[in-house]
Amino acid sequence: MKRYRTAAKISIAKLADYLKQEYGDLALSENVLTNIELGRKTDISLDATIQIAHAVHVTPLALICDLEEPFLLGDNPIFGNKTKYGICRLFLSEMIVPSGPMNNAMNRIKGILDEAMRYWTGVNNYRVYSETLRRALRKEISYDPDSSESDELGPNFAYYYLTQSIADIKKSVTVLETIGVTIPESEKENLKKAQKSLKTLHDLCVKSDLFSDEEIERISDAFDGVNPLPSERPLTVTD
Repeated sequence: MKRYRTAAKISIAKLADYLKQEYGDLALSENVLTNIELGRKTDISLDATIQIAHAVHVTPLALICDLEEPFLLGDNPIFGNKTKYGICRLFLSEMIVPSGPMNNAMNRIKGILDEAMRYWTGVNNYRVYSETLRRALRKEISYDPDSSESDELGPNFAYYYLTQSIADIKKSVTVLETIGVTIPESEKENLKKAQKSLKTLHDLCVKSDLFSDEEIERISDAFDGVNPLPSERPLTVTD
């Protein structure tokens, strides 16, 4: 713990303050952290290990087993006479041997994590592009479709990406439920709200002459490889 804390340039007091902000009443105190680091406290819970690992930006395994001293015996008697390298293999054997196929359990876990990442990417994209459209409606975006230096995304493209993000979220939900992952009702409700919000944004943008359905269809066709968009064209409807 001391090695990683020092490398992160975090004092014990600062570490305790950070954990207090992150975990509230469940946080480890400065006194407990000091006793852990000095070896006075050896019965360390998984919760405590995760807190410390989060704060010093390492994996919990790095605290359980000193990965920088692989040939020494493990510090915790629960591992018997295994070296730290052996302990590492105990946790990661299916992942650190590239020539060996991952077993079914590892494949399932990897699939769930990959799909969960796609789900949250879709959620994040939805937030980004819906905010772009709201800014356009508030006239906070000065978009010049003819300028190659413009950092703003035109409302038409923002809406196209927004519809794609919702489609990605729905697909991930279907995949995750198919493989037995429980999707909280709160997430399903958020998806329903997002779909309603999408329709509202669409109607407001059309009413405000920010884009047209024909333009969105042209963008969709272009991404599908049908009828490429002309090199010079307005991305927003102009008066």
